[in-house]
Amino acid sequence: MTPSGLAPFPGPGGSTVDADENEWWLHREISLIQNLLREEGELPRKEIGERLGCKYWGPTRFRSALKAGVQRGAFAKRGRNYGPA
Repeated sequence: MTPSGLAPFPGPGGSTVDADENEWWLHREISLIQNLLREEGELPRKEIGERLGCKYWGPTRFRSALKAGVQRGAFAKRGRNYGPA
């Protein structure tokens, strides 16, 4: 909290700008995964994460990108692996 009593950043509700920025990042992360799978073919989740450095993306971002990418048809989940759509 600042001295004025207001938090320095928007809360979970956020703003439209926050939602737009989050969507931009999600699209980028899905594209990175999609491009890797197009180039390398089917890969396990762990290998995708290691190759793309997902541990630096932030909490739950990699999991969210995998889930959204499958839902959007960018790539497919096949058992424990992911592959091109």
